[in-house]
Amino acid sequence: MRYLVVLLVLTHMLGCTFTPTKPIQGQWSFDGKIGITTPDDSMAGFIQWKQQKDNFDIYVTGPLGQGSTRIEGTSKHATLTQGGKIHTGVNPQQLIYQQLGWFFPLKNLPYWLKGKTAPFSPAKTESKDGKLAKIEQDLWNVEIQRYDPYYDLPARIKIRQGKWKFLIVVKNWSVD
Repeated sequence: MRYLVVLLVLTHMLGCTFTPTKPIQGQWSFDGKIGITTPDDSMAGFIQWKQQKDNFDIYVTGPLGQGSTRIEGTSKHATLTQGGKIHTGVNPQQLIYQQLGWFFPLKNLPYWLKGKTAPFSPAKTESKDGKLAKIEQDLWNVEIQRYDPYYDLPARIKIRQGKWKFLIVVKNWSVD
């Protein structure tokens, strides 16, 4: 009987050791689709996001490669390139709004994309099946509709505030 208990404990420990999920580190990226609805317009395209600690590199293109925008920087400085023109600013969220007209929650997004609340302000959360499903933070509502089964990271995220809506569907995660 004692050997059976030891065997069961070892089997359980081995099963836990080989789970396929990977914890997210300071460097990650994904590619997928993005839908954007503003008070005046709506558009869809493709998104590639690379994050290395506080540094981000976001590349958005329209259908069939029409039009592209690259936003690079940190929380304290950003460069936006679109149509061959380069714009810089010290407030990335303000720069995006001035150049694109998007009220884009860039400061919180790296956290929400990983299925976490941003550490800068209080948040109200709801969980489903042991995973974060909803976040209310900084007047934004975030709904994580689906998780990637391998990385256990969000794969479909709806973000909205009033008439501002973003839908991000992650096709491929890469975690270093």
